[in-house]
Amino acid sequence: MADSTRKGAGDHPREAGVLLHPTSLWGEWGIGTLGGELRAFVNWAAEAGFKWWQVLPLSPTGVGNSPYQPISSFAGNPLLLSPELLHADGLLTREELATASLPPEARVDWGNLLPHRFRLNGIAAARALRLNPRGFSEFCSAHAGWLNPWAAYAALKEAGDQAPWWQWKAQEPNPELEKVHRMVQFLFHEQWSRALALCESAGIRVLGDLPIYSSLDSADVWSRRDLFMLDEHGAPTVVAGVPPDYFSSTGQLWGNPLYDWKAHAEEGYQWWAHRLSRTLELCHTVRIDHFRGFCDYWEIPADADTAVNGTWKTGPGIRFFRKVSRHLGGMPPIVAEDLGIITPEVRRLRDELGFPGMVVLQFALDDPDFIPSRVSRNTVIYTGTHDNDTTRGWLESTGRHQSLEDVVSTALDSPSKLCVLPVQDILGLGAEARMNTPGTAWGNWSFRLRPGSLETRNARKCRALLSSGGRA
Repeated sequence: MADSTRKGAGDHPREAGVLLHPTSLWGEWGIGTLGGELRAFVNWAAEAGFKWWQVLPLSPTGVGNSPYQPISSFAGNPLLLSPELLHADGLLTREELATASLPPEARVDWGNLLPHRFRLNGIAAARALRLNPRGFSEFCSAHAGWLNPWAAYAALKEAGDQAPWWQWKAQEPNPELEKVHRMVQFLFHEQWSRALALCESAGIRVLGDLPIYSSLDSADVWSRRDLFMLDEHGAPTVVAGVPPDYFSSTGQLWGNPLYDWKAHAEEGYQWWAHRLSRTLELCHTVRIDHFRGFCDYWEIPADADTAVNGTWKTGPGIRFFRKVSRHLGGMPPIVAEDLGIITPEVRRLRDELGFPGMVVLQFALDDPDFIPSRVSRNTVIYTGTHDNDTTRGWLESTGRHQSLEDVVSTALDSPSKLCVLPVQDILGLGAEARMNTPGTAWGNWSFRLRPGSLETRNARKCRALLSSGGRA
């Protein structure tokens, strides 16, 4: 992300972005996809004056449907495949396409959606294998390092009725099913490449997102158990989380297995270099969630009931980034999610690397020492994130005197090089539109836009607001 400031006072004008995960787009498929609904959104965002689109992790999700608990750090989420585009490419018949349409739901109905879409994707992939589309072999060869373990894991998981890998009874390879899962990833690659090209033609760049940790039940851990803190049976000895904070008096017990950083260092952090390289194939810049974990991280005993009784451990620090940058041919473009309890050591690491940090107004405005005009230019400022209530919901629940437009204007007027607004705040939605409540396992990640939410009228209003903040 290029450094920028106010037009006329530096190199480039400050910019604005919109935060919206593709699953939240409105359409007839039960979940947002990479088809017509995405094209409509990109056109709206360009008309509104946005230069960035921020997404959540694009990986396939596991239990709880959280994109921050992916079952692969490399694969794309098959649920984002557009049945409309699969039909246009000759991979679904008109009759099969008709069965892809689901009754309109205000929220994503994950339980109903998953088996329905997996069946259709399997049909499309099997048909594509018979057609052997151009580029498939090259894709498989170029991505074999992560694609082969993913295909094996996904095939075994399907054969095991989606049970976690440590409960699989049979682990015999299924070459035919593995081919189907490779093809599904190729189809995702093709559709996402079109989406990126569409964004670029509209002058919009994509800000991706990368969870620092992998899920225990994931192709990552299953295939590279040597890189994680596991016992001889594959069970975690210690797990990730954070101590008591703004969201929870008992902390957050994420449960992800922690990295064996010594093992990563011994292989020159190649796994991480591949992970970042793959992520940056899908976006222009990446936000790394929980950046603090590279400086120090909260280690919790695997049998703990809460995150209270953990201890801080030293992370790999700047040596990690220097080594990874050598693998990648330069320092990757990263935004550091540096929220929560941040120490001077974390700030020094961020600043030495030159990464932008984050400012979230729902936290900052409660700090009596916070002065919006003094925010560092090398930051990305938000009204709220996917983990916050919507700003309207937050204002209503806290009884604050500011209006929603006041908070949005504060973000836009700040010196930050990039201001990212959740689409809920752009549309003035309340707490019912919240994406995620940290510390809760269910009822999250299901927000969807309503039909007609993205109109020319509100795009023009948004552009005027961005212009008043010097960001359109």
